[in-house]
Amino acid sequence: MSRITNLLALVITLCVPVVLILTNVFILMTPEWLAYQYSKPDFPPSVRFTPAERYYFASESIEYVRGNRTLEQFKALGVYDAREIKHMIDVRELVDKVKIVLPLTALLLAGALVALARGKTHRALAARSVLNGAILTVGIFVALGLFAAVGFQTFFTLFHVIFFEGDSWLFNYTDSLIQFYPLPFWFDTSLALIGLTVLEALVVGWLGWRSKH
Repeated sequence: MSRITNLLALVITLCVPVVLILTNVFILMTPEWLAYQYSKPDFPPSVRFTPAERYYFASESIEYVRGNRTLEQFKALGVYDAREIKHMIDVRELVDKVKIVLPLTALLLAGALVALARGKTHRALAARSVLNGAILTVGIFVALGLFAAVGFQTFFTLFHVIFFEGDSWLFNYTDSLIQFYPLPFWFDTSLALIGLTVLEALVVGWLGWRSKH
């Protein structure tokens, strides 16, 4: 096989987990997921806000992070201090970058698949690369799932240390961000992200396995 063929196969394998993971991040970054979490009987209550206030402010904050609200609208909520606003601006900037990376990766994946599968001799390799990408995805998330289940606080801290500068993400229990998104919210969201991505990877892997024969 040529170097280009091998490169295309590698691109497919590496792009599959990125596309699956980032797509599911946006699926869970919604007011609907927030409402589901708030509806759970064992979800920690807020000591500062009524249920209606909590949902409104928290869902509007999600809309800001997704790019559907301006910074002025976000600040006008009037529930965040300067430290929390700075952190949410950082989160918005990270999400903006993801919104660029995801479609570019999806296009790269689609282009590599088309280029590799165009010739009959390489269609099996394209399918096998998809299968390898699915296996890689499952491997990553099995490891992350075990890490999160055994030491979620460490996992949560490490994530913020990697993606955010300094200690701007550390807050008190009574701060609005913790009132809106307590640790159980992030624990359940992480497990949902892992479960959904692994399930999708299994389906994608099965399709790749079927197609390579």
